[in-house]
Amino acid sequence: MRKAYDTFLQSEVSADLATKAGSFEPYRYECAHCGEEVRFAAVGSNSMVPHFRHRSGNSDVECEYYLGQYRAFSTDARSRKSKSERAEFYFDNNTKMFYLGLRLSDDEISDYELRSTTFELRTMPHAAAFYSLRINGRNFSPDVQRMIPIEEFSYNYFLSNTLNDVKRKYEVFNNARNGAPTFFKMQIGDRDYRAKLVRSSVLYTNIPYLVVYQSQYWVPGNVHLPNEINIESSFKFETMGRKFLGKVLTITSKTAQVDSLLLSWGYQLEFSEELTLLWPPSPLVDESILVNADSAYLFSTFELQAQGNINAHSQDLKKIADGISKVPVRSRTKVYRKNAELMIEKREQASDSYSAIPVARKVSRTYIVQDDSTFLFNRSGVSHLNKGMAVLLTPESEIRHFTFGYLDGCVTPSSHDALAGDLLLQDLLMYYKRKETFKWDDYESLELSQTAFQYIESCEKSELINSAAKCFIEEERI
Repeated sequence: MRKAYDTFLQSEVSADLATKAGSFEPYRYECAHCGEEVRFAAVGSNSMVPHFRHRSGNSDVECEYYLGQYRAFSTDARSRKSKSERAEFYFDNNTKMFYLGLRLSDDEISDYELRSTTFELRTMPHAAAFYSLRINGRNFSPDVQRMIPIEEFSYNYFLSNTLNDVKRKYEVFNNARNGAPTFFKMQIGDRDYRAKLVRSSVLYTNIPYLVVYQSQYWVPGNVHLPNEINIESSFKFETMGRKFLGKVLTITSKTAQVDSLLLSWGYQLEFSEELTLLWPPSPLVDESILVNADSAYLFSTFELQAQGNINAHSQDLKKIADGISKVPVRSRTKVYRKNAELMIEKREQASDSYSAIPVARKVSRTYIVQDDSTFLFNRSGVSHLNKGMAVLLTPESEIRHFTFGYLDGCVTPSSHDALAGDLLLQDLLMYYKRKETFKWDDYESLELSQTAFQYIESCEKSELINSAAKCFIEEERI
């Protein structure tokens, strides 16, 4: 099969491009025809092109020859044929507990609810479920993870539902006998983190990880690690009847000693990629960036490949410069390559009809403050006013009233008669004291008013003139 459904990108991908994404987690790829799990085949072969094969060994001819429409790849999450759950395992730093994150689409929730289906979680394939939950619109929201706390310890967990009873095995904790910790990937800069289980065998440099050691009877002791592994913090906690030691660390460089240690734990180390949203500025909610735009600009250290590491068509991707690309923003756009992962969701702009608050406006020379949610705005800044205060409003001042942080009242000063003539001159002489040498030549070409002429005559005697008055006379404002 040349294409399959990628549960991470939530779209169909081509085999040759998907192999370059460098991620081979269990249950990631599904048959585009029947929905069964598939794996890569002929990767690096000189005689065959990369393709997908059923992991179970199923050689269904219809699946093997299924191509769909020629060179057509669906980026719609609804093209998924499988009805199996999409699951990830997490550690939450706030509760110090492990969780199963279960995600279902709107169609899956509706179908399961119609068939009265229940989700079940087990520690052994034939054991009784220690957790069950009815799948319906009350317990699940479309494409939103339902976080289920894990209360029983097991190295492996089996997920199933009562509709098909297929028990899918998820390997979570590494065996403690060889001293191997379990790695959880963190978001850079996230202090109140929810770290996601690394389900592949590949780790990356300069990525923060939470590693956990576990024991049933005693707290795991500290382990000496190479200098290239930077430990930021360590902590101990208990959950599921087990004792755990957690370490937040970053692998700064790739050396023979680090490679040897990770290999003994069942991991390998590769250099990390970078992926950043440049524009527009957008909030991060849970694991998604909410964008109120039709397109976004990304920086990446790798090339964005349609149907390979981004769920978009090639004609919708535009390369702006080296490392900078313009990508479309639809209901959900996802980029995934190695350690770099980014989910962008389209956020519709809120309607203004719900945010318009009427503002009561009033004009007055004085104002008696009615309550403590009142503020005076003027050239000096903003001052909080207390109830009962009498405020004289000056030009360019304003009183504003707020309710629950929203402006709902405004008081401005009544208009004052503008000063002119003798009154304006006297006001200037009273408040502006700077003087300069008087020269008749500066005023010979001006048509002087009577007020200005009389003032200049007095200045001729003193040989000094007020600088502000001079400016107003030159501009013929007196």
